[in-house]
Amino acid sequence: MKTNEEFTMEEQQSFWENEIALFGKYLAEEGKLKADTIDKHMDRIQLMATVYFDNYEIDYEELQREIIIDFLGRFYISNVLNSSKSDISAYLPSIKKWVQFLLQSEKISAKQCTEIVEVCKHKEFFIERFEQYMDANSDRALENWHNSNDFEAYLAIQASESAPIKVEMRPILVDKKLLEQWMDEKTAVPQIVADFQIFLASLQDAKSIKLTTARQHLPRNFWKELNEKLGWELFRKPTLNQDQVPLFQFFFYAAEHLGLITGIKQQCVVTNQAASYLALTDKEQGVVLLDSLWNKVEWGQLQESNEGGRPEWVQESRKAIASVLASWPVDQAQDVENEWKLNTDVFLHSVVAVLERFDLVSAKYRPESEIKYAFERTPLFMTVKDSGMRVFRYFANENVRPQLKPAVVRDIHSTHDFNVVSGKSKIGRNDPCPCGSGKKYKKCCL
Repeated sequence: MKTNEEFTMEEQQSFWENEIALFGKYLAEEGKLKADTIDKHMDRIQLMATVYFDNYEIDYEELQREIIIDFLGRFYISNVLNSSKSDISAYLPSIKKWVQFLLQSEKISAKQCTEIVEVCKHKEFFIERFEQYMDANSDRALENWHNSNDFEAYLAIQASESAPIKVEMRPILVDKKLLEQWMDEKTAVPQIVADFQIFLASLQDAKSIKLTTARQHLPRNFWKELNEKLGWELFRKPTLNQDQVPLFQFFFYAAEHLGLITGIKQQCVVTNQAASYLALTDKEQGVVLLDSLWNKVEWGQLQESNEGGRPEWVQESRKAIASVLASWPVDQAQDVENEWKLNTDVFLHSVVAVLERFDLVSAKYRPESEIKYAFERTPLFMTVKDSGMRVFRYFANENVRPQLKPAVVRDIHSTHDFNVVSGKSKIGRNDPCPCGSGKKYKKCCL
């Protein structure tokens, strides 16, 4: 056989027409397929041969499994208009039959045939490649996709998942001091607690949810269904992935950190430890989740995978962040651009969105139509709520003073009235503190 470099264009076209005709004859002689099925196999191989093989000047001697991986895992998906998952699935048996024909015709070796047939067994790899391509929503994401057609890495993941997995059971600790400072009698349990319970129940009901190959995240369809069930309205566009929504990331990584879910053979599985978590009271669950957000889950995991910065540095500064928030007047909107002097991008564009779900802060953002990049999704104004003030003072290691109790019920109209209310115009250091704490003034509000 001549190499591709030795063929003229006309000879090349004639060669492939002859090869495809022989392939069709081989399939017909097998007597197992209908005529229209044979035609489909021939059409697929003709496209691969005349478009891909000719373009890259590939002959039978160079036909290795890497060629098939590049053709079906990159070239076909990114170059053939309106390609689909079903097309990918259909191509694999066509390639398998084609190399078996080439082996029988003594045009390739048994080793070549065996390697390519083995590749054709891994439909999930090529389907995942197709899904990743459809999910790529930027030039950078497309570039990463083109450079990540790594079949060996896929096989390594498959091998590791087949090994026995031991789930580390971690004790679920409740910060009692945080519970005391945050959840007073007037503070309702935030909705995020019930939402997280439904998140776990949805995973449990699904029984088997396949994690994405590249990032080992929950698939988009799972989040879409949960988003609709809970009325979140977080799908600002239909092609969102888990890493593009901080709340999705938090639920996933908090559950993983707490040992409530684990990955077994690329499936997301709810562990027995989830029962221990759900046995806690709703208030205790809220504290566990908030403690996970502030101290356990890496803030870098809340932002998009392609975001830069140094989120670990920002998280190390969380005490300073808490101090700033604790210093703001309660229920008064603050202009973030003017009032926020800390360099904490990941906190503003990812963590704040989750803190809102705990009813600790509220935030106002620019219209979605004006946001192009994830880091632009930072608040224009932020308001710290009363429960947020207590929590942030606790996180900043500041004493949380009790709320002031009214000394009298009537209005004050004169200096004489002031003396009646306070008893005396000056409070002594050893007198009871007027805030009502029961402590001496010198040890409390002095």
